[in-house]
Amino acid sequence: MRKKDEKKPHKNKRKKFVQLILIALVVIILLLGFGYIYFEYNRISYYNLNFQESWRGYLAYLIDFVPGLRNLSKYEYLEVTDPLFLEKEVLEIRFKSITDERQELEKQKEDLEKLLAQISVESEQLMKQKAELEKLNQEYQQKIAEYNDYQNRINTLSNWLARSTPQQIANALSREEVSIELLVDTLATLEAKSAAEILQALAIVNPQKAAEVIAKMGEKRSE
Repeated sequence: MRKKDEKKPHKNKRKKFVQLILIALVVIILLLGFGYIYFEYNRISYYNLNFQESWRGYLAYLIDFVPGLRNLSKYEYLEVTDPLFLEKEVLEIRFKSITDERQELEKQKEDLEKLLAQISVESEQLMKQKAELEKLNQEYQQKIAEYNDYQNRINTLSNWLARSTPQQIANALSREEVSIELLVDTLATLEAKSAAEILQALAIVNPQKAAEVIAKMGEKRSE
């Protein structure tokens, strides 16, 4: 009796161990099965298939075998789309878009280059105009300086004529250094009587120059 009682616990332990192994195997098989199903689901989803809606297709497939219910539903095979083909189409569309953008950028670049060339030409023209204006300004300043110098000479000569007698200055006025133009402009600043006396004194010393002065004065009055 004691030997039989000792064997019972040993058999129970062995039985439990076998049960645990079987349960572990079942769990492993279930996990592998679910893992495989999940793997297949992801793989088929890659081809644009959806198990969440495929049961409708399966029901339609079964109804096709029932004679009275065939007209109620029409089974159609699910269209499988190649993702690589879709990706290729997307890439082609994107490539076309990039090509169009590139062409637009090239056109904008050409327009910009034309604009820069036009600006460069206009800049050169402006530089030429600036140089011409500077030249004109220099000439204008030079003429102003010459005019001021000429006016100073007239004023100096006029003051000298006013302080001297015609006989004293006749010889000086007859020289070539005193131009006809300067003498005419200077006499124009004097009183008519003083100018006439100076011309009379000049006519005695240099009649030709006196005649030229009188002729020039007549021309200026007619202007």
